[in-house]
Amino acid sequence: MLDVQRRLEGLYALEPNSPVSEFLIPDCEAASYPGDGSRTLLQQHGDDSVSLGVVLEPSVSDALQRRDPRARLDRENLGPFCTLAEEVSHFLYLLYCVRAARSVTELELELQGELDKYLSSLFLLTLQNEGAVSSRLRELLFRGYRLQDGMAPERAERYRAANELAWRYSGHLEARYLRGGRSFSDLVREARRFYRLGQREKLEKISLLQ
Repeated sequence: MLDVQRRLEGLYALEPNSPVSEFLIPDCEAASYPGDGSRTLLQQHGDDSVSLGVVLEPSVSDALQRRDPRARLDRENLGPFCTLAEEVSHFLYLLYCVRAARSVTELELELQGELDKYLSSLFLLTLQNEGAVSSRLRELLFRGYRLQDGMAPERAERYRAANELAWRYSGHLEARYLRGGRSFSDLVREARRFYRLGQREKLEKISLLQ
């Protein structure tokens, strides 16, 4: 978990935060908090104070302990790894927005989480495969997903929208930076610029992509 956090902080040139593991809510207490499954929780106290907590389903932790993605990321642990990356992404993005005194919507949060699971997987696979990454990664992440049973329609629609937006933007990153002759440093600079845009600017940017 900390490895994912530090990689994302490095990618986006963020100030290092306290380990997200310090904000994990034990499984025995998770049922008393809103929502279900793995999730990141935010509670605001007054105008200038917030509390953050992260719930990670035991099945996710167990799967990553059995097959460490740092040693090898493959089909068996890709799903659990992406769940972990999304929750770390939510944690960091909420902190970023709080410190910048800017509002954030659930769609924006989900979009960034979708991109961060892609980039986290991409960077790990790059390290493990001497720079080679299959174009199948995007297909697996953004076309091979299945929504949780019983998900509220509004939440399901938001997730589908975030998924589609991330599919388009990650395709742009692949075409321009991974297969278009640009450097990896160029990709990092683009990702950092996108991270700091507001939701309207992000949606406008993606809408203009071919």
